[in-house]
Amino acid sequence: MEGGQGQIERIDFTGKQRKALLWQAEVSGMEKWKRRGIRRRPCLRRKAGAIEVLALAVLLAGCSRERTETRREIARIQEAAESVAEERAAAYIFEKYGMEAAAEGHWVQAYDDFFAPYVSTNVIVFMEYRGRKFCVGIDVDDEAVLWDNYQREEIEEVFQDYFAELYKLPAPYRAKTEFRMENAPDYIAATPAEWRERGYDHGSMADFYFQGQTAEELLAQVSHLEFYDAWLSTEELLEPLSFRDEDWALCEGGWIEWNLRVYGSPEAEYVDQSADHPDIAGFPYFREWRRACLKDRGAEGRELSGEFWEFHSIQVDGIWFITRLPFEAEDIICISGGEQLMEEGHPMEGEHPSMEEWSIDRGSAGIQTYRLVSGVYEVTEGSPDGSCATVMHVPQELADSYGESLYILSRSRETGKVEVRASIASQEELDALPEDEFNRDYKIYFNGTCGMSAGYQYAMAERIGEEGK
Repeated sequence: MEGGQGQIERIDFTGKQRKALLWQAEVSGMEKWKRRGIRRRPCLRRKAGAIEVLALAVLLAGCSRERTETRREIARIQEAAESVAEERAAAYIFEKYGMEAAAEGHWVQAYDDFFAPYVSTNVIVFMEYRGRKFCVGIDVDDEAVLWDNYQREEIEEVFQDYFAELYKLPAPYRAKTEFRMENAPDYIAATPAEWRERGYDHGSMADFYFQGQTAEELLAQVSHLEFYDAWLSTEELLEPLSFRDEDWALCEGGWIEWNLRVYGSPEAEYVDQSADHPDIAGFPYFREWRRACLKDRGAEGRELSGEFWEFHSIQVDGIWFITRLPFEAEDIICISGGEQLMEEGHPMEGEHPSMEEWSIDRGSAGIQTYRLVSGVYEVTEGSPDGSCATVMHVPQELADSYGESLYILSRSRETGKVEVRASIASQEELDALPEDEFNRDYKIYFNGTCGMSAGYQYAMAERIGEEGK
């Protein structure tokens, strides 16, 4: 528009000016939305928090209802067990065996744990008849579910006889068998300690009357069978054994495990506590150790696995060195320190009048010094499976001959660090252990035994004083 009042003058912008104005407008809009977002954010957070609280409340309410129902069900099972378990078990035993056995108590396998409650209608009743202790399994909701292990010894004897006859084995020093029938209820495996201490074990239950069935007939019903046998012998018995598929009639998915030992002395049974690997406490007392497992894998066929170890030992200056490695002990044990008692690369008997001292820096507690009273021993071969394969064992009579507290020390070849590996108790200290001491026999026969690793030196020592206090 031209001339006259009230007319707006037209302004022409250059390209750069136009871009600048557009950019200012965009920034202004972003700031406006940012301010809106800032004002809205607390509101959104409050809404999100409320939703989370509501969801948590719903979840807790559901969990609370489920937990309440679980606790009610467990309480119902416990009440039912109090009412019927012992009476039903006694009636079952009378009907099956014609004897009036006494119920000593029962164990409800269901339990109320805050994090992992367990619901089961199985109940174990602990029975006794003329000094013989056994167990009965019932189901509080099913009167037809009745199991017991009164004839356990008779059934196990059939399996043991079959095993011995099949492999022409001598009578074992110690024999134990455990089995589980294919259709047995899913009982919790471990018997409560209070009942174990009273001589009860609810394993190896059967729902039939044993009347001389053969091993083959029994094996067809067994899903799990384990042998724990040991012989006291100087002969090699275990390595030649061959477990053939055709000798063991397994049900589908069943398995048999053999845990077999040859002991060099009876003390071995007190330190034979591992089924996977020989316990190092048993090295001085074992001669052979074998574990084998035969599993039926259905369409995949059967699988046999296992391990065998033979123990080799040598005595040097009254100290025993035992290994399960496939070497003679004299080939892998080296001696240094004191006199070099070696002949053609092998250790010899003799005395080690070593005056060498090793010290342990205990920081603010000072330095503890030990005087070696033996040679310094090393094993040149390490264990291929990570478990200890060689041990040093100081017999009790040797330790007591010093009249002082003795220790087994180790020193790293790489760092020189010294550590106490074992404290050797005197016979007087061992005799003072209470009769009810946990693992008392194990502690007695483990005394003076220390595992050895390649790369370390080992020695017997006495403590001679403390410095730097």
